[in-house]
Amino acid sequence: MTSRPRCSRSLLARLRKEHRRPAGALPPLALTLLLVLGGCGQTAGMPPDSTASAPPKTQAAPSAGDPAAASAAPAPEGKRQIQARLTGFRALDEGTAYAWGLASGGHLRLYRTEDGGTTWAEAASPLAAESTADPGPEAFQVPDREHLVYLSAGHSLPASLAISADGGISWKSGTLPEEASGGEAVFTSKHHGYLVTQPDATMGSSQKRIYETADGGFTWALVMDNASLIQRPEEKAGVLPLAGFANRGIAFRGDSDGWLSLESRTPGKVTLFRTKDKARTWHEVPLEVSSRDEQGQPQITGAPVFWDSEAGGGWMPYEFRHGETVSLGAYFTSDGGETWQLKAFGPETDVRAALRSTGLTFLSAREGWMWNGAHLLHTADGGASWEMLGGSGVWEDTLKSFPELLRLEFVSPLDGWALVRSEKGDASRLLKTRDGGKTWVVL
Repeated sequence: MTSRPRCSRSLLARLRKEHRRPAGALPPLALTLLLVLGGCGQTAGMPPDSTASAPPKTQAAPSAGDPAAASAAPAPEGKRQIQARLTGFRALDEGTAYAWGLASGGHLRLYRTEDGGTTWAEAASPLAAESTADPGPEAFQVPDREHLVYLSAGHSLPASLAISADGGISWKSGTLPEEASGGEAVFTSKHHGYLVTQPDATMGSSQKRIYETADGGFTWALVMDNASLIQRPEEKAGVLPLAGFANRGIAFRGDSDGWLSLESRTPGKVTLFRTKDKARTWHEVPLEVSSRDEQGQPQITGAPVFWDSEAGGGWMPYEFRHGETVSLGAYFTSDGGETWQLKAFGPETDVRAALRSTGLTFLSAREGWMWNGAHLLHTADGGASWEMLGGSGVWEDTLKSFPELLRLEFVSPLDGWALVRSEKGDASRLLKTRDGGKTWVVL
C-alpha cells in the first residue's frame, strides 16, 4: 500500500475551532460532484474565500438494541457518536479514514478520524444535505491518498464541483464541461488527473468520454469521446467501444499509462483497455479466463491496484459466473501491468450467484482477505490456499443482521475495516480489526 502523508494533529482542533457559525449557515445540498484534496494545508492557487464550518469530535457506536450492540464497547462519557446511517467508507492508513452517510432528515454527513476510529470529526460540507436520496457507497471516491471525490447521483448538467485543500474545513467551486454528468476520477499527481463519464448508457452499450485536469480538478478538458461510433462504427481505432459499461474502474501509473476495465456482455470474455498516451487512444488487452464453462460470464470487477511496496506489482479482482455459482479469482501483474496472470481461487471460495455482496482485497501478491458470503478467509500465498478466520462472534453476529458488505479494506497486515448494511438498506455498521481479521469490534 502506498504510504500517505499524515495530516497534522491540529486538524481536529481546527475543525472544532471552525464549528462556530450562525444557525442555517450551511448552503443547500444540490446534486453535486465534490472533490476533496485530502492533504492538510492549502493547495497552490486555492482561494481562501469559501469557508465552511466543522462540528466537534464524534465517536461511532451501534444503535441500542441491535445484535452487534452488546459486543461493542460503549463510547467514553462526554464524546458524541456518529449521527448518521453510513453508506460509504475509505481508509487512508492505520489512523486516518473517511466515513459518510445520511443523518435524520436526509442530511449528508462526512466524518474523518485520525486515531483509527476511536474519535471522529465531522467535516464541513459545502452543501447542506436537504435531499433524502441515498448517497450510496460510491458517493465519495478516494482515487489515491491525496484526493477524495463526491459524485452526485443526479442528472443535472453540468454537474457541480467543489474542492477542499484542507481536509474539509473550507471549499471552493470548480468547473466541469457543460455535458459532464459526473463519473469516476483518478489522479496521477496533486494537480493532474482524469475523469471518465458515461453520458448515455442503454441496452448493454454506452457513450464514453474522458476528461483531463491540470489544476487539481478545478477545470476539465475533453480528451477522448467515442460518440462518433454511433454513426460510424467502422471508425473504432484507438477509441473505447460502445459495448460495455465503464463502471468497473480506471487506474493510471504515471501521467500516460492507464487501464480501464469494462463490464463485459460477451460470454467467455473479459474486457480491459490500456492507454499509453494520456487517454487519447485506447487498445484492448488480451487476457485469459477460466475454462470451467465456455458459456459462463467472466468479469473484471474493479480497477487495477498497484502496490508501491512491490515494484511493478498489482492486481485486479475477477469473478466467473457459471450457472448458479460465482467463482472468484484475481489477475496479478509483476511488470507494472504489461502482462497479467489469472489466479482462480478454487471451488472452496465459490459463492451463490444470487448473493449480492462479496469482498476481496490484497495488500501484496501474497496476502489477501475475502468474504464469500459465508466465511471470512485469509490467504498468505496469493490465493493458492485460504484459512477461515473464526472465533469472532462480533463479525458473525453483525453479518447475520447486516448481510450486505459494502466495503472490506485492509491497510496493513493487522488493521482492517468493513462496512455492512441491512438487507433493506435502512441501517449499517462499521467494523474494525487490529489483528488481521481474527477479532472485530463495532465502532
